Amino acid sequence: MAGEGIQLRHIASGELDALVDAQNEIFSDYLVPMRSSREFFVDFVQSVGGKLSNVIVATDGGRIVGYVNPVVDGGESWVGGVGVVPSHRGRGLGKRLMLAGEEFSLREGARTSVLEVIEGNERAHSLYSHIGYRDVKKYICAEGKPVQFAGYGIRPRRAALEELLPLHAEAYPGTCWQRRKVHGLVSSVRTAECYIADGGFVLVRKVESTGYIPYLGVLPGRRREGIGTSLAKFALNRLWELGAFKVAIYNLNEEPQVLRLLDKFDFAVTMKQVEMSKSLA
Repeated sequence: MAGEGIQLRHIASGELDALVDAQNEIFSDYLVPMRSSREFFVDFVQSVGGKLSNVIVATDGGRIVGYVNPVVDGGESWVGGVGVVPSHRGRGLGKRLMLAGEEFSLREGARTSVLEVIEGNERAHSLYSHIGYRDVKKYICAEGKPVQFAGYGIRPRRAALEELLPLHAEAYPGTCWQRRKVHGLVSSVRTAECYIADGGFVLVRKVESTGYIPYLGVLPGRRREGIGTSLAKFALNRLWELGAFKVAIYNLNEEPQVLRLLDKFDFAVTMKQVEMSKSLA
C-alpha cells in the first residue's frame, strides 16, 4: 500500500539537525536549489511568526523523509515549506503532509490556508490545485545594481521599529504573507538599516556582496507623488555606499507601477511566484 509504514507526527526535541538534513535533500533538485542550516531554519521560522514545534514530519524507519511547516496567525494559515525526499516521491506523501498541516491549522483556529509556488513548478502546482487551492495573485523577484545618485528628491531619516509599524500596516495589506505580516518586518529591522520619509519608508541590508531592499512602502494616499522612486534612489545609493555589487528584491506585487519602477532602474525579473489560497472552514 502507498505510504505503508510511513508515520506523520510533530517534530520531536533534538530532531532539528535531521530535519535540516532532510530539507537539504528535498531541495537539492528544486527549481531554485537551496541549502539550509540550523541557524537559517530557526531564523526563518521565527521571522514568519511560526513555531518549530508546529512542524509535522514524515518518518520511515525513524528517518525523516518529508515535512510540512504550517504557520498560523489568527484566522489565517501559511504553508512555510513542504517537501518529500526524492526516494519517497510518487507515493502520495506530499498530499498527506499538506492535509495534515491543514488539519493542524484548522484546530489552531485558521479558516484559510495560503502558500506560494514558483511559476514553472508544475508538479507542486498540480498537487495544490488537486487538494483545493486556487491561484490568487502573482509576485516577482528581481535583481539589479546599486547606483550612486546626486540626489533623491527627498531625504529619509533613520527610524525605529515603532515608527515603521503604522506605515507597514497601511502600505502592505495586499501583498504576500511574509511581507504583510508584522513578524517579517520585526525580523528585518534587526539586521537592516531603516529609513522613513514623509509618506513612506524603506529598509536596506547588505549580506556579504549582495544588497537587499526587504521593504519599500508608500502610503496608499501618497502614491503617484514620486515617493517610491525617491526611496528607491536612496536605497540603491545607500547600498552603493555600503559596497554591494548587486541588489535583490523579493516578493513584489506584479503590478504596472512596480514593473515601471523596476524598468526605470534596470532591474531584471528573476523569478515569479503564484500565491494560492484555500478555505479550510
